[in-house]
Formats: sequence, C-alpha cells, structure tokens
Amino acid sequence: MFEVTFVTNGAVAVGYRLFNEIFYGITIVMTSTKKIISPINDCSCIQNKVSEFLYKPIENVEALGIRKEHFNELMENAYPKSILSSIPLRYKKTV
Repeated sequence: MFEVTFVTNGAVAVGYRLFNEIFYGITIVMTSTKKIISPINDCSCIQNKVSEFLYKPIENVEALGIRKEHFNELMENAYPKSILSSIPLRYKKTV
C-alpha cells in the first residue's frame, strides 16, 4: 500500500499469510465512543518499508486515506515530528 488509511468507523481484521494460508490475529475496531482514530500503514510509510500484514474489512468501514508522499510531508511539521518515534512502538505493541 502506498497510502495511510485512517479508520474512522467499523472493524478491520489484521492478518498475515503463511504457506499460502491466511491467518487473522487481531481486529482494529472504531466506534463513535473511541477517541483515537486507528491508522493503517503509517509505520510502513515513515520507515519506507512494505507492510507485512493483510487488512480485511469485517463490516462496513468508513475511512480516510492520504498518499504516502503527502503523509511523509506532513510528518515534517513540528507536532508530528514529536510523535514520530512513538509510531513504531505503537505498531509493535498493537500489531
């Protein structure tokens, strides 16, 4: 994926492929009561790597997307730079 997707409502399964079989391990769920929007592929974009995971919508999903080059350009601003180091940590903890 060459974009970052921000799930604003719905559920997305996160999985991986092993020996041509697909396994889904966790689910990213967004509701109106949850205050933090869940990004998909943000870590891969800032580290310029290919995502190793598969994403599949479980139900109707509402999301916003931004292309990788625009996302990385936004990450050069002051506030995003301050949280840049926490993105890989959140990714490793969550996914």
